[in-house]
Amino acid sequence: MTSLNSIETANDATYNLSTGGVVTGDIVNSSALSDAEHQACLQQIEQTITVLQETFHAQGDVFRGDEFQVFVPSPKEALRCAVLLRLTLMKTVKGTDARVSVGIGGYKQIESELRKTAKGEAFQLSGRALKNMKEERLKISFPTAHNISPSDELLVRYLDSILTGLSEKQAEVLFPRLLYPDLTQDALSDKTGIHRRSLASRLQRANATLILDTLAVLETGL
Repeated sequence: MTSLNSIETANDATYNLSTGGVVTGDIVNSSALSDAEHQACLQQIEQTITVLQETFHAQGDVFRGDEFQVFVPSPKEALRCAVLLRLTLMKTVKGTDARVSVGIGGYKQIESELRKTAKGEAFQLSGRALKNMKEERLKISFPTAHNISPSDELLVRYLDSILTGLSEKQAEVLFPRLLYPDLTQDALSDKTGIHRRSLASRLQRANATLILDTLAVLETGL
């Protein structure tokens, strides 16, 4: 069961001064992938991190063969980045997914080598929660000072459930839809090279509108 997790932190003052979002994740059942599939997944994650850097000023690393971490300066955009990282894997290799943990909190230091220099409660919350994840594949963690709404908790579980049921083709069209939410379907069709009718059909089957609406509600509280 996915929950908005309250974890005690040593320095709540950091949360009040500089707040960001951190996404920590790993590939689900990566050992079952072939070498070619595994390499394709890692390459796509790296490419997506580059896109997130350009779009959200994010910064990220891939490490330990199947793990990744992304720092997002704006907490409101961290959840969307987490979803995009899951969709990246889902559209790359059929049946592939990731567990992603979003930590919202303070951070002390961000430099070019993220894994060596990053410090702060956002990183601690994200990494700690990922280790405790079981069946769920999406989790958001806040410092104890943050008020958590039961309705937001339910929405995260709902969003996780919808994402887990997506097909490879649905993830393929949902990725650009979430990345460019303001584009019309005609413009999105031109950008992706997918025929408009096929694009619209896949987005409908993927419950794209519900996913976008759910994200919008959750993002207002981040």
